[in-house]
Amino acid sequence: MILMRSITDEKFEKLLKFLQEEKIDALLITDNEDSKNINLQYLTGHPMDGMAIILESGESALIPWDVPLALKEAQVDEIINPVNYKYNWNEAIKEYLTTHIKKSTIKLAVTNNFPYATVVRMEETISNIKFYREIPKITRFIEGMRATKSMREIELLRKAARIATETVQDIRHFLSNATEETEKDLDFYVQKQMAQKGAEDLAFPTLVGNSNRAHMLHCHPWASNEKLALPGLGLIDFGVKYKGYNSDVTVPFSFGGLNETQQKMHELTFKAYQAAVDMLEIGVPLWKVHKTAEDILKDGGYEMPYALGHGLGLTVHDAPFLSRKPQNEYSLKFWKEITLENGMVFTIEPGAYQKGMGGHRLENDIAIVNGKVEVLTKSEFIQV
Repeated sequence: MILMRSITDEKFEKLLKFLQEEKIDALLITDNEDSKNINLQYLTGHPMDGMAIILESGESALIPWDVPLALKEAQVDEIINPVNYKYNWNEAIKEYLTTHIKKSTIKLAVTNNFPYATVVRMEETISNIKFYREIPKITRFIEGMRATKSMREIELLRKAARIATETVQDIRHFLSNATEETEKDLDFYVQKQMAQKGAEDLAFPTLVGNSNRAHMLHCHPWASNEKLALPGLGLIDFGVKYKGYNSDVTVPFSFGGLNETQQKMHELTFKAYQAAVDMLEIGVPLWKVHKTAEDILKDGGYEMPYALGHGLGLTVHDAPFLSRKPQNEYSLKFWKEITLENGMVFTIEPGAYQKGMGGHRLENDIAIVNGKVEVLTKSEFIQV
């Protein structure tokens, strides 16, 4: 499967303009087991394990751990084989930089999760480098580019969403016949169904919580050997990875009738969800969408201690984030209001949680395409 780099030519030009304006000679992106960075795939098409070098001139190189994979997937000007440097990556970087950049001092930029140990080793090995200090600035810039998706990306997200929606009906069938089955049984069943429908992988480990565990936002373990079919409110939170792009859906369910408290939790959750969706239009501040849903839940006596939604893309938590506006002066200094833009793809996932009653969360994936709201997934409340 050839992934192709996700960044469009137009956005790549914007990145180069940023580097030039900030007087950055080269951007380094590294991804490995200890420090994952999806920007490697976004900028080069190479899915994992390597270091990309993007020069302000637009030239690019990749030093991959898996050279055959890079030859198949990477869209860069040069692939540097680390074998030629006896796996001394710093020497490979040094030779590339000094060959392509004829300056007495080379200014390098890295993003947030670039390993500090690598920075130290590079400073020891390459005497004429200087690191760009405004790491959050360039990190936010790349995140901002990833926050809006191209039509090619949206098509892949639609496919991941369609597989998830089809799986919702499989979940309904499983729950309708569940007697002694466990949370893990549902977990394994969903994984198999998604794979048969064309999923590349899980977007994340599936979370299954029966009514004893669903009041916890993230159950531990994610799915247990406890019996699934217990009276009360449960949920399953799952996602599909398709050609690198992710969907994320939560299906709330119950076994037996709902008592007064559980019915209230259900009504508040669905009211908050619909109110948030109804607010969506180009230009609306995302924190206001979060606040609308949060206020409905708070007025009903329930806290929502997480962001109403998050972006979807190459990661299951891409930008943008539909979260609350900071309430303290320190955080406000670093905060920037984000408004809804065309091409954004994100979740809406309000919920109400109460020990002894269970947890109730409705989550769907939403895209803004040609200025219109497109609900990509079709989660629903399943009552057995």
